[in-house]
Amino acid sequence: MPFLLPPALLLVVAPLLLLVWRLHWLDRRWQRWLAGVSTLGLVVTSWPDRGLELQVLKQVYLLIAATTAMLLMLRHVRVRWTLDIARFDAALAVVAGAAVVAYCNFFAFHGINEDGDRTFVHWHDVAHYYLGSKYYGELGYTDLYTAMLRAEAELYDDRFKAIEARDLTTYQRVHIRQPLRRSEAVKAAFTPQRWADFQRDVDLFRERLGPHYGAVLLDHGFNPTPVWAVLGGALSRRVPAGSERGVLLLTLIDPLVLIGLFAAVGRTFGRRALLLTVIHVCVAFGATFGWVGGAFLRFPWLFGVVVGFCCLHRRRFVAAGGLFALAVMTRVFPVVFLVPLAFKAVAAAWTRRALPRRFVRFFGSFVATATLLTLTTLSLPNTVGHWTDFRANMSNHLRNISPNVVGLTEALTLRLNPAQVTGEEFEVLKVRRQQVVSAQLWIVFAPLLLIVARLAPRRTDLATAHLAVPLLYAGLSLAGYYFAVLVVAILIERRSPGRLAWIFAIEAAAYTLMLFEERDALVFVYRGVLIVWLYVGLNLDWVRRDWIRLRPMATDSSG
Repeated sequence: MPFLLPPALLLVVAPLLLLVWRLHWLDRRWQRWLAGVSTLGLVVTSWPDRGLELQVLKQVYLLIAATTAMLLMLRHVRVRWTLDIARFDAALAVVAGAAVVAYCNFFAFHGINEDGDRTFVHWHDVAHYYLGSKYYGELGYTDLYTAMLRAEAELYDDRFKAIEARDLTTYQRVHIRQPLRRSEAVKAAFTPQRWADFQRDVDLFRERLGPHYGAVLLDHGFNPTPVWAVLGGALSRRVPAGSERGVLLLTLIDPLVLIGLFAAVGRTFGRRALLLTVIHVCVAFGATFGWVGGAFLRFPWLFGVVVGFCCLHRRRFVAAGGLFALAVMTRVFPVVFLVPLAFKAVAAAWTRRALPRRFVRFFGSFVATATLLTLTTLSLPNTVGHWTDFRANMSNHLRNISPNVVGLTEALTLRLNPAQVTGEEFEVLKVRRQQVVSAQLWIVFAPLLLIVARLAPRRTDLATAHLAVPLLYAGLSLAGYYFAVLVVAILIERRSPGRLAWIFAIEAAAYTLMLFEERDALVFVYRGVLIVWLYVGLNLDWVRRDWIRLRPMATDSSG
């Protein structure tokens, strides 16, 4: 059945509301109530109670992002009704509500299963994080798929859902015979009771995923830090083996984390920043519910970064340092947010001949929290050796080529990635990619680092930390959903409707380009280029005011 709600709103409701408004038929309260109830009735009758296909849902995200950008631009050009704070915020609240509904796929979440139940749990994603953390002591980073195949062989008398799996020691796709040959040693790491529990958990995921179970074995394994493994394992081990309800409860933690994030933003920056944050989190390209919704502890890093920004603004430097440490120790890459702040601290110490107390408190809290979190990994069987394993695993992971990655490297190496290649050609591509990365770090990242060092002392602490986002793009290749971190730009630009409009415009542009391109890798390259132009635009004032001013200075000195 076609999705009739957007056409109905655009072709019927919006023109009618504009007409009756121009005729002054909305001047009385009962008239406005009648219009609202009629609109609500149309929404209810057009509601897609079984959810939408992903491609259609992305078009809804496009509509929401474009509407938000339009509202902000109308306020920027000072259209009369947008200057009424109550009306403007009410309009944003309606869009935010629509964004939440779309994010949840009209509360069908990942769709309706064969029993007619709504599927909230992202079973593919949770399989890695739940099994990987619960049995981390036995499996580490490289044996998850081998153990899953061995359990499947024993449970189903060698009847498998797939004939290929990824060897997590090399990241190569291999026939399942290869990991099965060494599965005896992997099983030997378990006690009999733990192996029985593992089998029951594997059986749960195999049954819930059905024909899609084989795709789990071709993914990229369990990759969080040992600190995440400790925190996640403390929760996952409390779930009885094979308990679907227990897994569901684990996936409800992330919504609570997001609610806490929104509450912190609202309390710190106000109602409008809260509404815009909700909209952005719901429609951020590559970070919607289909990617990370219904997962297990996917959002603590975002909570740490965003609430850390809130604490910086409120001058709660100890809390901010601790929150950034949480983000770094669970996902590593947020450490880049400390780099601009470190530049600012060094510049202040050089000028004042002493490090300001706020930086002592911030960095001291960061180090102390990071140390405490690291000490928790001593409870793991291999103690600090797990960090060596993590480093080796991430080295393999970062050398791999994936389609849903955003970063300058992907833009520079796109022409090197044909649709289908042999194993040998793929290895050549990875070598050439590493060569590009090495050149990129010297030619692009290093100069950008110098620019950030120049900018950092002149900005507020909040705006200084925000300078890390261009560094992330230029220096790292991150899965697309990690660029949900663009939400911090809303906190920085919260008083500038025109600049906020561009933040939502690039989300709308990414979804628009997706309509003309089916190749994921190319769409995510487009996404990265849009981020570049966003930050060029956000920093044009600095280019005009400070950077260009250096040219006459250089001319005078040479003369």
